[in-house]
Amino acid sequence: MNNFCTLADNNFTEKVLALNASLKRHQSDYTLHLLCVDDQIFEKCNEPNIKKYKLADLLEADPVLRQAQSNPPSREALINTANNTGDATRLQFMWALASYFTWWCMENLPVDDVLYIDSDIYFFRDLSNLRRSVEECSVGIVEHRCSYNPVNGKYNVGIVYFKNNFEGYKVLTWWKNCLLKPDNEYAKTHGTCGDQKYLEVFEELTEEVKILDSDIGHLAPWNFIFHEYTTDGKIRWSNYTQDLLYCHFSNFKPDYKNNSYQLAPRHGFVSAPMGTEVQRHFIKHIADQYYNDLKEAHEKTKNSLRDDSI
Repeated sequence: MNNFCTLADNNFTEKVLALNASLKRHQSDYTLHLLCVDDQIFEKCNEPNIKKYKLADLLEADPVLRQAQSNPPSREALINTANNTGDATRLQFMWALASYFTWWCMENLPVDDVLYIDSDIYFFRDLSNLRRSVEECSVGIVEHRCSYNPVNGKYNVGIVYFKNNFEGYKVLTWWKNCLLKPDNEYAKTHGTCGDQKYLEVFEELTEEVKILDSDIGHLAPWNFIFHEYTTDGKIRWSNYTQDLLYCHFSNFKPDYKNNSYQLAPRHGFVSAPMGTEVQRHFIKHIADQYYNDLKEAHEKTKNSLRDDSI
């Protein structure tokens, strides 16, 4: 059994359903554990492979998690919310939930390992290469694949793997505690981007960390221009030619009324990025697939709500 976990509120309902659709298309025998931040997404995400949990239940059981709701926001949270302190505080708490819910799954469920996945990720093939890559390690992380930014760090939190053994549990618990305790010893140097830059410390905590980039291909708006693209559907990065496993569709904006989308306006892409014709075609092709699953999820949830009101 493959155990994946993610979290979202109602605003990301369609993205969770698209993520699950991409997993279902390429993967068998899996459970997507979903932490529902509000009741609306809990009511809408009714797929056989999705197992739902309510944030309210976790908050009720853990006073430390409740306290974390008022932790001060990071610089990145303030930037993403135009310096709205209330919104930034909520966003900071959402970022804390990634490590917490992954830890909670390992602590409370009979799992051999857990792969955390951001809810705006979409897969294009099965995860067999990833599974092979993590066989001999306890922790797996991926790079941003773009120029280093000292605020964001080297690694991206889009997917993070933990094996349920001593080393995996140790690192995961450390990561979780850093986000719950804003006065931790690494906060000034690694708390600049929510939960993300803390990943740089993982290799100091254990030798059993695997950087997965040599084995799996992945894209995101911040690294589109740092890849080359082939006419047979592969990507090239850092001397590796790879099949695309997933794309992190951060800030993807669907427009169902006009049957269109903006690729990632916050990252500077309204449509496919400028570049070669092969690059534009490649990005548009994968974005179209993502949009189609989002649109199907939108129609499904809309019809479900209509049926419930009859």
